[in-house]
Order: sequence, then C-alpha cells, then structure tokens
Amino acid sequence: MNAIAKYSAALAAAMLTVVMSGCGANPVGNADSSTVDVDENSDLVDQVPDEIRDRGKLVIATNAPYPPLEFFDDDNKTLIGFDIDMGEALGQVLGLEVEWKNVAFDAIIPGLDGGRYDIGIAGFGIESERLQAVNFVSYYLNGGGFLVSRDGDVRATDFEDSLCGLRVAVQKGTSQVERLERADKHCTGGGQDGVEILQIPDQNQVALTLTSGRSDAVVADLAQVEYVAKQAADQLCVSGLYFTPHSLAGIAIPKRWDGLDEVLQKAVQELIDNGEYERIANDWGVVEGAVDKSKTFTEPSQVSSAEKIFPRKPTEGCASDD
Repeated sequence: MNAIAKYSAALAAAMLTVVMSGCGANPVGNADSSTVDVDENSDLVDQVPDEIRDRGKLVIATNAPYPPLEFFDDDNKTLIGFDIDMGEALGQVLGLEVEWKNVAFDAIIPGLDGGRYDIGIAGFGIESERLQAVNFVSYYLNGGGFLVSRDGDVRATDFEDSLCGLRVAVQKGTSQVERLERADKHCTGGGQDGVEILQIPDQNQVALTLTSGRSDAVVADLAQVEYVAKQAADQLCVSGLYFTPHSLAGIAIPKRWDGLDEVLQKAVQELIDNGEYERIANDWGVVEGAVDKSKTFTEPSQVSSAEKIFPRKPTEGCASDD
C-alpha cells in the first residue's frame, strides 16, 4: 500500500471511530515502513553536538495522529507521514538512529525544555512567542482552513463575523486557539453571540465533533482540512482558507543544544537540493506547502508579532459551490 493509500485508509477509519492511540511520552514503533534512503553526510555528522553523536540517536517528539503529517500505520503503532519521513531522512543524513516519542502537542515544547527530547517535528508554526523557548528550522509552509458540513448552512470563512455564535472545534495547544479567542472577543464586542471553543487533544477527535454534530465548524492546518474534506467529500467541505505571517512551519530545537539548529538547517537544505524533500512531499501529497529554502530562527524579532490573517477562497470546497 503506498503512502497516499495508507493515509486515506487511516483517515477513513478515523471518521468512523475514535482512534485510541498512545499519547504518553513512551516510544512508539519505528518508522519501518518508511521508504527514505539517503546518504550520510560526514561533514554534517561532525557538526552534531557531541552528546547526541556519542549516543548515536536523535530523540524526536511528535504528535500523532495528525495525517498526513504524522499518523499510524495499520498496526496502530508504527508512525508514518510527511514529518516522520523527514525526521528519518534527517537522521540518515546525520548518521543517527531516530527514536520517536508520541506526546500531546502542547507538551512537546516543555518536554524539549526539560531535556526529554532532542527536537520536535509536529508542524509547529514559527511564532515569536515560541521562539522565546526554542529555536526553529523551517521546512514547510502550512496555512489553515475551516471545515464544515457540506449539507449545513454554516460557511466559516474567517476569524471574524462568520464564526459568531458557532461551536468551533480545534486541537488543544495550537495557534488557532488564540485566534478563536480573539474571534470570540470580536463577536461579543460587536454585540453578537460569542464563539464556543471546543479544545480537543486528539486531531482525529476534532473531525469527529463535526460529523457527530458536536461542533458547527473545525479549524485546523491547511493540509489537514483539505485531506479530510477529500476523504469525506460527501459529508464535509472546506469553506475557507487562510495564511498568516506564522504559516511557515519549523522543527523545534531546544536552545540548550549549541549548534544543533545550524546543522539541522544544513541537513534540511541538503534534502531540498538533492530532490529527496520533493519526493517525500509528493509521496504524502503535501507539495502545496513545499519550500525551496530552509532557514534558522533563533530570536523572536525574526518573526512578525503582528497577527494578520490573509483569507483565501478555496478553489475546491463548499465556498466554490455557492
């Protein structure tokens, strides 16, 4: 079964039942089904911090299931997805075995700070507030979008009036939570009903709140809403898309690792230059977010603190049906 087929099967199952997968800080199955096979770069190996190089292992925290970036194979244990293949490829370039830890999204950065993991790969938006705690290496462009019931009357299109009076589900710990809180204040400040924010730990359960009628709309990352809509096209559709100054996603690196951000940036750029990055992006159907250059972010001043939303009407979805 190829990557897209595995993703489709996993997502279809998620739409029917809640996936009870491990969200603790325990190791999960290695990415044995990964097709990544890249050469080690001896120059970059020498630049890896001594402690990591000596142990020969890179401990990466992620947050599955969040297809197509990270989710579980048929055994409900082995991690697969775009982020997983990227992590495995980076490990191979740096001559390191990769050990994955699956944890709650909002526990990754504290875990990095506490020394439990070396890096985090989970579609983190590069934001000035997060840069106070960790450094980032950019690797993907990920906007966001709104998912609604195709047969319903709700058409969420932005973080302003279109959300007033709605129950909106979102994954706990994501940047969309703050945007929804601002939307709630916007609505009540204008004399309209506020936004009821449903914060859900597991992204699969976020989609289920919509299909079960517990929510009126879902807000999530661009890749997530587009793929969910494709797999449940008879039930759900994308009603609006958006980008922000923070749509650039990055690998989170604790500031205690001197130089690890620089060597990871070089490793990501090598994967871009040799074509492996494009192959992985194509394999998981996320080419819309592919980048041609990786950068290192270490200071909050490198990222605009302005929260400006750039809405975009989807070319496919219920907005185009109206």
